[in-house]
Amino acid sequence: MLACGLSAGLAVFAGNPSNARQVALEPSAVDLMIRSRSQEQPQPSARQIRLPSGNPLEVLHVHGSVYMIAGGPSNVAVQIGSEGVLLVDTATQELSNHLLEAVRVLSDGPINYIVNSTPDPDHYGGNAMVGGAGQNPTLPERDLQGRIAGRGAEDRDDTPGGGPGAELRPRGAMVFAHEQMLLRMSAPTGVTPPEPFALWPTSTFFTRERTFSFNDEPIEMLHQPAAHTDADLIVFFRRSDVLAVGDIINAPQYPVFDTSRGGSIRGVLDGLNEIIRITVPRFNQMAGTRVIPGHGRILNEADVVEYRDMMTIIYERVRDAAEDGRSLAQVKAMRPTLEYDPLYSVPGWTGDVLVEAIYDEVSRRPD
Repeated sequence: MLACGLSAGLAVFAGNPSNARQVALEPSAVDLMIRSRSQEQPQPSARQIRLPSGNPLEVLHVHGSVYMIAGGPSNVAVQIGSEGVLLVDTATQELSNHLLEAVRVLSDGPINYIVNSTPDPDHYGGNAMVGGAGQNPTLPERDLQGRIAGRGAEDRDDTPGGGPGAELRPRGAMVFAHEQMLLRMSAPTGVTPPEPFALWPTSTFFTRERTFSFNDEPIEMLHQPAAHTDADLIVFFRRSDVLAVGDIINAPQYPVFDTSRGGSIRGVLDGLNEIIRITVPRFNQMAGTRVIPGHGRILNEADVVEYRDMMTIIYERVRDAAEDGRSLAQVKAMRPTLEYDPLYSVPGWTGDVLVEAIYDEVSRRPD
């Protein structure tokens, strides 16, 4: 806990001093607002970490060893420690140099792992450049200096579908994702894939969860089927008590569920309930577990509960009206999203569009 009299010169050490930098934390007026509203003591998450001039991104300490890089098209979670660096998502290719610069403010350690939380380009677009700047933690340094003999040893990425001649990318960071994401980005041998090989994940899984330990912290990758898409992951940093949840939560707007890629409103609600199941508040439903959404500010359990309740109310209004035999036009005339539109309706995904998507889903299958 940080005392209210925390001085402006406070600094924290990120991970092991051997490969982590001293990070200056700037006090913010937000501290006083947080304390006056929730009696929560000021947290480092309310303090901005300075980046080099010209970098448009923003770095915030979340909890423990986890930071959030914001200011781009999507949030990026960063875990640092004595072993190296892990990223959840990589934003876009255009921001890769700025993202790498922001990571280097936090740590000099190698970027060993990347986890892709969702198959959206604004979350994985930096895989090639950011991943390429990393180091595969499973290979000895001597193997990384030269080529790995055998299949896939050649530096090629021009084989359609990533066939036998394709580069296995042994030099870069290991990129985790759910199998469904790889299936959507790749194609059979001889067929041009939707995305270039350099953006593909390098390690996938098809089970409900996959766990490993990094920087002395247990990490869980939890698949949330049929949520925003069919390839969404929740990444749980257990010691730091932080969740990175991708686009299951899009804090500034209604959550998008893409039915063309296996998403559904029921899956979004299931994902939100899973997040609430894991989160634990510290005091009066405040603080405790932190949640990094795909877009928007850092959340706690109460924020997620409010977001879940909002979506549940809208869903049940539309579902009940559809079950009563009302047409889409009649349901929209009821304005099921009326009180939430000022906060969450955005161009392209308005309350009306959300109602149409929910109505389509509940009309196609029983509850």
